[in-house]
Amino acid sequence: MPFQQALLSWYARHGRKLPWRETRDPYAILVSEVMLQQTQVDRVIPKYAGWLAAFPDWRALAAASRADVLKLWSGLGYNSRAVRLHALSKLLVEEFGGKLPPEEEKLRKLPGIGPYTAGALMAFAFNEPGRCVDVNIERVIRRVKHPISKNNKKSRKKTKKREERNITRKEIEEEFLGSFPPGKATKYANALMDLGAMVCTATKPTCDACPVYDYCKSRGERPDEEALRAKKRQGTFLHSNRWWRGQILKSLNQGVTDRHALFAHIGAEGKDAFDNALVQLKKEGLVTGKQRLRL
Repeated sequence: MPFQQALLSWYARHGRKLPWRETRDPYAILVSEVMLQQTQVDRVIPKYAGWLAAFPDWRALAAASRADVLKLWSGLGYNSRAVRLHALSKLLVEEFGGKLPPEEEKLRKLPGIGPYTAGALMAFAFNEPGRCVDVNIERVIRRVKHPISKNNKKSRKKTKKREERNITRKEIEEEFLGSFPPGKATKYANALMDLGAMVCTATKPTCDACPVYDYCKSRGERPDEEALRAKKRQGTFLHSNRWWRGQILKSLNQGVTDRHALFAHIGAEGKDAFDNALVQLKKEGLVTGKQRLRL
């Protein structure tokens, strides 16, 4: 399997050193996966260390209050992730002896664990093939296995759209599952992720530095349309609904509980956006009617 060998050889020399790659503890790995959902790696690393220091296992997390959990989560955004993780800890302690099952189908039946997270646990915690296809892995597989048209610019646009429409996410997942080298699931999945994050990037891939250049059907082609789509997907985070939700919970953790004082403490324009975010937080049970964190 020359493609896999070349990739793993490159990963051994250039793979990213990340704290959650230094463990096989399913709990620690699930914490990292939940934190990494829509949050950048450099923001997760310090929070990950602090979380494990405070809640080293499922039982410690289950024994914590929701307020303590949210305070430690503050700064990562999407606070409902912390609430779901906290709820899962209680379920696992009460019904599963504080352990995650090592089977993908059983993992997917647990609340808060979707298909990707279940696949990530299989690959990173149990060293077994799993459907952990993130944007980086999907990009690499699409480019390596499915060539970008080399026709003229006008026809290339039409051809790429036709190819991308026919190649489904499910097909990419199946190709990925069928490519795992025996006994090296963890390293292989990490290697593909790092290749997509460091070399085979969305907008400016460095093909001349790619360890699998000889096996790539799209080598040397500029992904103009993919870059355009990536640019369109980038939204403005500042003053978005997510931003307001995070600021509200951050201020509440700092002891600001009056509604008007809360808005003034955040110090930004957008009263309607503030009100909408506060209503959502109340509906989700993260905030009570008196704007205090639920204990």
